[in-house]
Amino acid sequence: MFSRLRQFACDMRAMQSGQLEPAVRDALVREEENGARALLAFRFALFFVFVIASATAPSELIDVIANLAFCLVYAVIVMMQWYLQRKNLHRAMHRFNYFLITADHLLFASLLFFYYKTYSPDNFNHAMKSPYMVLMLIPTLTTMVQFRHTLVFFSGVVFVLIVSCFFAFALISGAPGTKSWTSYILGDALIYPAWLGLWLLLPLTVTSLVAYAIFRSIRMVMAIGKIEGERRQLSRYFSPAVVEEITAGGSAGMSLAGSERREVAVLFADIRSFTALSENMAPHEVASMLSELRQIQMQAVFENGGMVDKFIGDAIMAVFGAPRSSGTFAQDVQNACAAGLAMRAALARFNEKRSAEGKAPIRIGIGIHAGEVFAGNLGGEGQLEYTVIGDVVNTASRIEHLCKKAQADFLISETVASLVQDKIVHSKIGLVKIRGREQPMAIHKVQGT
Repeated sequence: MFSRLRQFACDMRAMQSGQLEPAVRDALVREEENGARALLAFRFALFFVFVIASATAPSELIDVIANLAFCLVYAVIVMMQWYLQRKNLHRAMHRFNYFLITADHLLFASLLFFYYKTYSPDNFNHAMKSPYMVLMLIPTLTTMVQFRHTLVFFSGVVFVLIVSCFFAFALISGAPGTKSWTSYILGDALIYPAWLGLWLLLPLTVTSLVAYAIFRSIRMVMAIGKIEGERRQLSRYFSPAVVEEITAGGSAGMSLAGSERREVAVLFADIRSFTALSENMAPHEVASMLSELRQIQMQAVFENGGMVDKFIGDAIMAVFGAPRSSGTFAQDVQNACAAGLAMRAALARFNEKRSAEGKAPIRIGIGIHAGEVFAGNLGGEGQLEYTVIGDVVNTASRIEHLCKKAQADFLISETVASLVQDKIVHSKIGLVKIRGREQPMAIHKVQGT
């Protein structure tokens, strides 16, 4: 129980200081705005109920005037709330909420005081025992949809202050007291301790229940916001089907939470002579071409169980085996090669379309290496990003850069070649000295499947 309260206090401090995750903050703001609209609709409905009740209830002229005056003041308050919401003055609306709560309480209290002065000026107990007292619970109950625990406690405090003022006025005015429950229930007198206990306990109970309801609602919205944030982050790396599987908790071999060493295959793909190609294109054409190409590359990665780690200019880095493995290291490596072949085939179709439009074809280089990497969330608070780092990543990038020198569009390391075996057609082009490595590496050229 106490741990939950501590967690709630931490969540509230985070919410007030704006330190929540963006997705959680957006979800809370969205729900608070929905609650404000619902409250405005409720106030409009309550206003019409008051108007109809005032116009149809059999009463004297002075009662009709008092009730209509009450409705008029209430209408002005509601229209002020409507104006602030229509203009999206959220900061002003937050402050205005405190005025709304105070005004609601005072309106209901003034209506009670009016009836006391009009019908029982000699005995304030009639006002204190009036059913209208229950109306003063409405402002506290309406805070339930506003996701602001401070409003709930503020409303409870205002209610208690009004009750205390009523009690003090009753004592000062000499309202009759009694110790008989019969006289208390059926007569004009009050059992002061019982009345005070009831009308202090009731607002405290309602305030506590509403505060707890808001607590539960905020926790639920924060949980939903966290899930939305995770989905948004995962959608950058995985296909929609895999995102669904991961968020549903049904992905075996999946790890996003911690940092670890994993065996993976890393794929780099880069546009050949991109600078020369883009110099002859308008900016919007470059953006459109890159967007289409990235979509092709992402589809190839996703369809073969990979993760898009990042885009670096006109290059893409994809990982197979982290954070979600296909089962075995060899299978992850084969998936990486399959993704490279899919990119090559999709690019050929893409270039056919460009040729038909009279545009220059696009050539890419693909490089893959496999081995052990460090995988985990890196970055500062609020800017965490799941990625992999290590020699395997650097080597894969450098293998991809060898494509131009080797006059090839798809190169793999000896490690990759040994794991894919005869699953794809490849040929060894020799030992190559790669920057950052002491010994030359055997590099293979991929022909196809």
